[in-house]
Amino acid sequence: MSKMKYKLDMFKKPIWKFVNPSDFAKNNLLYIQESGKFCSAKNYFTKRVGLDSYLINATISGKGILEYCGEKYIIMPKTVMFIDCKEHQNYYTDAKTGKWEMLWVHLCGNNIKPYYERFLEKNNGSNVAVLSDNNNVCEIIDNIIAVSANYTKDHDSEIIADQLLHSLISECIIKSGSDISSAPDFIKQSAYYLRHHYSEEIDLDFLAREFNISKFHLQRTFKQAFGVSPAKYLINIRINHAKRLLRGTTLSVNEISEQIGMEPNYFIQLFKSLENETPGHYRNKWSGNPK
Repeated sequence: MSKMKYKLDMFKKPIWKFVNPSDFAKNNLLYIQESGKFCSAKNYFTKRVGLDSYLINATISGKGILEYCGEKYIIMPKTVMFIDCKEHQNYYTDAKTGKWEMLWVHLCGNNIKPYYERFLEKNNGSNVAVLSDNNNVCEIIDNIIAVSANYTKDHDSEIIADQLLHSLISECIIKSGSDISSAPDFIKQSAYYLRHHYSEEIDLDFLAREFNISKFHLQRTFKQAFGVSPAKYLINIRINHAKRLLRGTTLSVNEISEQIGMEPNYFIQLFKSLENETPGHYRNKWSGNPK
């Protein structure tokens, strides 16, 4: 069941368009649910959980904050936010900035989840990504709002909407991704260390000592560069390597957990929480012998 609480605090009258898609669209296409443009003031917020929808939000100016799946993201211009609204979310205008101007679209469809997962994979698990300067995300959402305003339940409107939504998601994926070329050397070196020493016992304190930097500065700067904390970055490396071993070797789950530097029971629990299946089920599925 969906639960929601929000406060509209706007500098300008919001643009907010609703769409009632046909069964054809719901069963076969990506489809628009709502779209709009908000110029929110300091008291704007949305808290929600359990909504069968995905949200793409592009910031034009100002600053927003997203609290989602245990992470807290700062949303700036040239960033895009992409979330699954079934999960608990809390997003709001940054109080110090006092303004958050954004374009957004709620969308859904039977084939959206793989695109969402691809976005997360491209951005190291982050739901907020920096976009390259040549992106067309805002222009595409503007077109989606225009289609929403003149929407009819005919195949032309719904096919156009489907085309625009595919373009939007593709643009979010292709034009996003961390650019670490300007990151400090200690960030590049710490990421390199994690990629090549993932089987060892590593924590934030160790990295801070290794590169002679404050752990708080390391944590903050690393997340700015990669979109995730060093701990989550390390988990992603370990789980991805475990997947390769599960699919490409006959090593036992215990042996694999040792190779990636994790205690077996914790590895199994973590894998299941991230993949919604046990390592054994994952191996059987990819071997063509699901059990």
